[in-house]
Amino acid sequence: MGASASNRAARQNYEHQLKVRKRKWMQTRTTYANKKVQFEEEIDQANIAAQRAYSRTQMQLNRARSMAILQNQEDFKKMLAQEGNIEASAAERGIRGKSVARMLVMNQGNFGLTQAMRTKGLTEAGWMAKQSNQDVNRQLKGLKNEAHGKVVIQPQQDMAPPPPVTQNVGMTLMLGMGQALGAGLAGNEGLMKKWGFKS
Repeated sequence: MGASASNRAARQNYEHQLKVRKRKWMQTRTTYANKKVQFEEEIDQANIAAQRAYSRTQMQLNRARSMAILQNQEDFKKMLAQEGNIEASAAERGIRGKSVARMLVMNQGNFGLTQAMRTKGLTEAGWMAKQSNQDVNRQLKGLKNEAHGKVVIQPQQDMAPPPPVTQNVGMTLMLGMGQALGAGLAGNEGLMKKWGFKS
């Protein structure tokens, strides 16, 4: 194969390598762009899920507080009614003074005890809501980190192949002629010796 044909083949191979490289790079960029879109969607979905969980926890806590307020009102009404019953019963029986005062204090103590238990329950519910929100927050961070890990490293295009080293057609011709001339001279030298000529 001559130098021209060899050069043409090398150029065609080089152009093919560049086309393959370009197609591969376009495919890599498209894949990365799709991963970024998925990342954005995953982050949005994770944020929405976390907000729903926070809202659900807050609603449960608000419901517990509302129930506690209603129960406190009912218990207060019962305490007042019980006070009236204690005083009426004591008056019917003719009981006065410290005995009645002691029964009234016990009635108020019972009310205070139920309030303390309810307050404790609400405090625990608040603590559990806080723990729940912290768990949701940890899960949200984990999901975000996992999603971000898929797109954190941006793809880089690989290096282009080196251009082909072509043969110099003119130099090849000159070298061929030089070799032919050298071979011719070497052949002539043998003939010259054969015929007795000195070089």
